[in-house]
Amino acid sequence: MSKNSTYDIAIIGSGLGGLACGSILSQRGYKVVVLEKHYQIGGCLQHFKRKGVLFDTGMHYIGSYEDGQILNTLFRYFDIYDKIDASKLDEDGFDILNIGGEQFSIPQGVERFKQKLVLQFPGEEKAIGLYFQKLQEIYDAVDVLNLRDMPTDDLPRKKGLDENVYDFVASITQNTDLQNILCGLNSLYAGKKESATMFIHSIINLFYLQSAWKLEKGGGQIAEAFKTVIEQHGGKVFTKSKVTQLLCEDGCVSMLKLASGDEIKAKKYISDIDPLTTMEMLEGANIRKVFLRRLKDQEQTISCFSVYIALKANSFKYLNANYYFYRENDVWALDSYSEQNWPQGYMVYSNESQTDKGYAESLTILTPMEYAEMTEWEDTSIGQRGTGYEEMKKQKAEQLIQALEKQFPDIRNCIEAIYTSSPLTYRDYTGVRRGAMYGVLTDSRNPYDSQIMPKTRVRNLFLTGQNINMHGVLGVSIAALLTCGEIEGINNLLKDVRKHKVSTCSLEEREVQDENLGFKE
Repeated sequence: MSKNSTYDIAIIGSGLGGLACGSILSQRGYKVVVLEKHYQIGGCLQHFKRKGVLFDTGMHYIGSYEDGQILNTLFRYFDIYDKIDASKLDEDGFDILNIGGEQFSIPQGVERFKQKLVLQFPGEEKAIGLYFQKLQEIYDAVDVLNLRDMPTDDLPRKKGLDENVYDFVASITQNTDLQNILCGLNSLYAGKKESATMFIHSIINLFYLQSAWKLEKGGGQIAEAFKTVIEQHGGKVFTKSKVTQLLCEDGCVSMLKLASGDEIKAKKYISDIDPLTTMEMLEGANIRKVFLRRLKDQEQTISCFSVYIALKANSFKYLNANYYFYRENDVWALDSYSEQNWPQGYMVYSNESQTDKGYAESLTILTPMEYAEMTEWEDTSIGQRGTGYEEMKKQKAEQLIQALEKQFPDIRNCIEAIYTSSPLTYRDYTGVRRGAMYGVLTDSRNPYDSQIMPKTRVRNLFLTGQNINMHGVLGVSIAALLTCGEIEGINNLLKDVRKHKVSTCSLEEREVQDENLGFKE
């Protein structure tokens, strides 16, 4: 089968959203093709190896992966669960927060976290109870997360989208140490004090608190698992296949044109790339200028600078947790830096050596970095940015390692090799505008300007990915479900997803739950 064949579904981009759509629809009998412009599939799932050591570029850990939990259920539905090698992070402290020199380990399990907070902050029990009650109310209100049938004539409900995280937490407690811990994982969504939404905060925090897992073979194994499923069901995944044009006739996409000159025809098309980029590739479509302006004006989340460290054998003890460091006693200050005081903090993720258990073979250190710092090299491409760019990266890496060794004093003696990436690296490998870590910024002050629906005015063109619904492995998986729901009917899909939920209760309890939720057939 050549690229010039005709398909039922053509998918632009092989990030998690595109691959998940390919898995869903190929299993339902559609003839699917996925087109990726790079030589490697996966988008933010991509990993790379240096000196035999694996480094993840975006997917550092996952949550809610126990039997019966939402990601476990979705991965079973996608038919990739059995193809993924994951292990649980430390149940007593999967995320370690170091805030202004004070350290706090977050245990797995909402109740365990709540109890630990109550012990550490006596007198704040009411505030802690109100906080978790709020998170649970927001999570419970999302039909699709709870695998409930959805109203098909309305927008998906997003309770808490217009509520600010900082304001809410400040309203329930004046204890700044408690406020910092409750908001300590805002780096997982690039939260800003003035704009972070309770919706995103609640979903992400509960997602990881329910259970937290390390991907033993990196995020790339997820991409490869999806590729296997798509191909097993007769689909195709092509790399080095950059889409340059979407030609439209009579309000529909009639074909795709590739940089190679090949043409792809399909009945329906799904774009997993930036929505603005998608709209700009359309030719012959009646796209409203006001919609294009809204896409152009959407604020992007901050980008990041990353240092990848290959470690000497048996030199650095493996930490089965993620480490978050904040220089100031303020978890909202990471993106408030100057050239002199950068970095204000960082996140550290480690991989355990497969041959020397108990020791780490690599570290990945990330810290926020404004894309504006890349102006000098913005129009350059990978490998063609010159000595000035390389010197900048070398200097930034040194600053970050200096900050790291204040908490891990012997780290410099453990380093075998160092590799770096900048906002431009992230932009060029993932196709994300301005190298944004988490796509479009959702602003509690104006929440609906950031909301993009999967269905477009072009009748057979649909959108998916991190700017549809929300970012992250859970957000993008749900986005894929919503996108495919526009083709197959969302409640038809949810019915099938529910069949893949592994029960963790007795048959009698499950029957009562199903009856209460209206699933009894």
